[in-house]
Amino acid sequence: MRLQVFCLVFLFLMGCETKDNLDSLSSSSVVDRDKLVEQFLLIHDFNSGEEFDTHKLKEIQNDSDRQDYKKVLNDFFTQHLEKEMESFQTIHKSEHERHILVTTKDQWLFRVSLKQWADYHNIWTVDMYGGFPQSQ
Repeated sequence: MRLQVFCLVFLFLMGCETKDNLDSLSSSSVVDRDKLVEQFLLIHDFNSGEEFDTHKLKEIQNDSDRQDYKKVLNDFFTQHLEKEMESFQTIHKSEHERHILVTTKDQWLFRVSLKQWADYHNIWTVDMYGGFPQSQ
């Protein structure tokens, strides 16, 4: 008899745990990354990013931070756009380019293209960017 009661209580508690887990998945805290990628692909209006002539590229080619695309991306958002990144994800990359989806803490979605300069110690620059407020 005790075993049966124990089993019933155990099964009841397991059922409660499963329901809680399901509720947490359907809450608004879950980010629909597929929707973000769909919105990313809709961005077709771009602004110029960083524009450097060959003299300036030679000046910055020894900046070690410029060899890390993540640092270049973060610096561009904090200094140029005055926004704080919440997340980023590379959507496409080739030999000397990266196309990155960025979300910001103020709920904006950006499409950013970075260019790597092989002739200048493989530094990265922001080629162009576009964005708009995220839709819910």
